[in-house]
Amino acid sequence: MQKLSGIHFYVCITNFNQVILDEEKQTGSVTHALHALDTFFTSIESFGKKLSKRFIVEKITGSRLHLYIVDEIIPAYEIVATVSEFAYKLAKYFRTDISKYKTLKPFSINVGVAYGKFYDFEFTSMEGFSETTTIGYAANFAAKLQALSSENMISISESIFEVLASDEKKKYKEVADDTIKKYDQNKYYTSPLINLASALPISEENLTGVKEYANRTNLSDIDFSGVRSPLNFNNLTKTQCKKLDGIPVYADVRDFTCQFEEDDSNLDEMAQKTQQILEAMYRICTMHGGIHVQFQGDRELSLYHNVPQHSIDGKTVPEKKCFKSAVLAAMRMIDAVKPYSVHIGVGEDFGRLFATKIGARGEKDNILLGETVIQADIMEDKYAGEDQIAITSEVYTGLRREDSFLAQKFVNSGICYIATMGYSEYMRHVSYQQQSRNTSQNNYNGAWGELN
Repeated sequence: MQKLSGIHFYVCITNFNQVILDEEKQTGSVTHALHALDTFFTSIESFGKKLSKRFIVEKITGSRLHLYIVDEIIPAYEIVATVSEFAYKLAKYFRTDISKYKTLKPFSINVGVAYGKFYDFEFTSMEGFSETTTIGYAANFAAKLQALSSENMISISESIFEVLASDEKKKYKEVADDTIKKYDQNKYYTSPLINLASALPISEENLTGVKEYANRTNLSDIDFSGVRSPLNFNNLTKTQCKKLDGIPVYADVRDFTCQFEEDDSNLDEMAQKTQQILEAMYRICTMHGGIHVQFQGDRELSLYHNVPQHSIDGKTVPEKKCFKSAVLAAMRMIDAVKPYSVHIGVGEDFGRLFATKIGARGEKDNILLGETVIQADIMEDKYAGEDQIAITSEVYTGLRREDSFLAQKFVNSGICYIATMGYSEYMRHVSYQQQSRNTSQNNYNGAWGELN
């Protein structure tokens, strides 16, 4: 685990959900969107690495690219401004100059930027799985600023704005916002990306190189095959993908960011705590029928999916359903993180999913795409409170068929179904039901004996 200091920033395709939904509705697939996503983020990664050896790509999480630069504020900001300008121009270039992307909705992007100390550490499981992630106030605040930014805008923290040259400050507008008080902030600064005129020029060659990369892989080369066994992301590439029916499970630690001190005085403590929390959620996932997809800050994305009926050596293997295992895993995670004085909210949806692996670093990042992923994200973000699991009607219907007693623990909110319960409490309900059944059977048998 390494303690670093620098700028964290996030480049996000803000309308990528709509891009996916539109293509999936029109074609039943997400081939164009996947191809474009890989080209867009790989091109940004390649461009940034040519600018500076201090430019680091952390990961891709859906439609968001996590980046950081280990340097002082001003030189780091100059790289951020140049990369952000390139990303903005690249989004426009996709629409006008790359023919295979012209059927897609045009990309809109935004950028969030913050400076501070953070930890970079590598999570490694006993099975050999490895994933790098960062922890710290700067990473969390940059993600928040990205979420607050309007389309085609960049937002920076006050600490960055204060040290900028006067000409650069003029590009930004101050925004007061009460929602960032938990970061001990009350304002940030935002600017249209089109106003960024970086000191490092972006040449036409940079953009034509993107077209060459896009043309290396034909759309027809991308294949979405089905599954006959639990998904293994290690076997996937940007051309060898999977189409499956399953449940994405988002588990997010509630109000965790506010536990990080702005001056990073408790960073050591929080880094250790975060690692323990992520390990707890990962362990539950992998031990109870789930597939870990990736960590997203203090949030985990995992997958539970159906395996259709199939034959092995002439023997029929029945279909395996995922509803009960996904819900029970969520309950187990609620309990698993409580020893660390935190609470999680969990969101789930069921439906068609597209799984792949993309990224300039040897296709490193696990990616799930499709409307089902979008809805699971919404369930977690908007409807699940502390120690709650929010599921869509699709999950509830499948769960009721697989285990009606477990389904009864969910209450219809009018929009989704919510259970406020950990696994230990659920097992007490199961035990009580079993005792009641045994008592009923004993009474019945006793009465039958008396009649005899």
